[in-house]
Formats: sequence, structure tokens, C-alpha cells
Amino acid sequence: MIRNCFVVAALLLAAACSKAPEDVTAHYTVAGGRMTVTAKAAANGDIRLDAGQQTLLHKNGVDYIVIDENGERLAISFADFIAANEQLMKESGSKPQPRPNDPEYEATEVGEEKVADQKGAIWRVQPKGNAAPGETLQLVVSGDPAFSGIGKAVLLQSSLRNAGMKQLTGQESSIEKQIAAVLGKGMLLRMGDVMTLQDVAKGPIPAADFALPKVLDKATLVKRMTEARDKALAAAKAQGGATPPAPGAVPVPAPAPAPAVPAQ
Repeated sequence: MIRNCFVVAALLLAAACSKAPEDVTAHYTVAGGRMTVTAKAAANGDIRLDAGQQTLLHKNGVDYIVIDENGERLAISFADFIAANEQLMKESGSKPQPRPNDPEYEATEVGEEKVADQKGAIWRVQPKGNAAPGETLQLVVSGDPAFSGIGKAVLLQSSLRNAGMKQLTGQESSIEKQIAAVLGKGMLLRMGDVMTLQDVAKGPIPAADFALPKVLDKATLVKRMTEARDKALAAAKAQGGATPPAPGAVPVPAPAPAPAVPAQ
């Protein structure tokens, strides 16, 4: 009887170990191969996304933009980056410009598709009611929990883009909101013709890949952004006929822009 208990316990332990989270790495092509996006998810919850010159990190529950400035690696939390931009916009008198005629969008599951040997659900994001041609976007998302960290990595970029658009327009974009909701369902396999999964694999990732560099706080960031803005204004003024940038419109340091989401 005792022997049987040990056998059962061993089997339960083996089953638990087999389901333990693993490090995962995924590669995407963007815009027909013009750029590669690499997403990494550690078993401990750390996340990294590299898209061109842009690096995003999720570490200890906080989202960061990681940049290179004059050869120095720096990190800025999403919250401080957005707050610093908002402060400079207020100081300059800049106001959000709402987008006219922005329709309400909805997301509907319409089928299944296989991408890079991974099966996922097809989601169609389109205006509510009768969608006009060119106003829909298809996303294919896998619900496999083993790859959920990769889904969160891609969602980092969407979250940063959404926050930036909300700051510029003063409103949350309906289509971006629906895209984020779909991305939150799992690992992205395909986003229209914009972004396509090439491969995904489980395997150890060096902890150094998720190391957080020196973090800039909001006050330091505002100071640097203000100096960069004033320098740009002075340069524009020295050029005579050049139109100087609006105060607060030169957020430096800033991340490379996320790939745009075209209408499908």
C-alpha cells in the first residue's frame, strides 16, 4: 500500500513538472520581411520584445521602453514615458486632436488557420454593422497556454501604441482597443499582412536577455526631453525659414515607432 502511494506521488510530481512553464522564443516577419520582430518569454514571467531599434521589457510587473542614448543603455517605464509626454504637452498648451468619424469596431471569431505549424483562431476586427471594403483586419491567435508569454510580449507593443494614440487624440481608438482584446487571448500567429509568425520554440533563454539597465525616473526624463526640445527649437530658428517643432512635440529619448496597422 505504501509502495503504491509512492508510485502515485511520483507520477503526480512528474505530471506537474511536465506542465511547468518554459522559456519560449518566437520570431516574426513584419511588412513582407522588411523587419524582424523577436519575442522572448521567460518561465518566471519576464518578457522582451525586439522590433527594429525598439526594445520593450516586462520586468517585475513593470513595462519598460529600453533605448540607447549616446552609447548608454537606459530604461523608462511606460507610465513615466506617457506621463512625461503629457506634462510637456500641457506646458506647451498642446491639446489632443480627436479623430473625426472614428467608428465603433467589434471582433468576431470566424474560423481557424495554421501558421508556422501552430493552429489558431481567426478573428475579424471590423466596424459594427455593415463593414465597408478595406475596413477590416484579420488576426490569427493561438490559445495554447504554453505560448501565452509570447502573446503578452506582442501585447506590450500594442499597449504602448494605444497609449500614444490616446494621448494625441484624447480618446481610445476603437480598433486598437479591439486589436488589444484579441491579442490578449494568446500568441499572435498573424496580423493581416503586417506581421506573421515564422517560428516558435521552447528552450532556455539567458537571464541577461531580461536584465534591466539604468532606469530614468520621470523628472530626469522630463529634463532630457525639455533640453532636446529647446535644442531643436534653437536649430530650427537658426535655419531661418524652417518651421520650429511645437513645444512638447519632441519626446526624446523615444522608442522607434511600432509597425502601423493598415486597413485590410
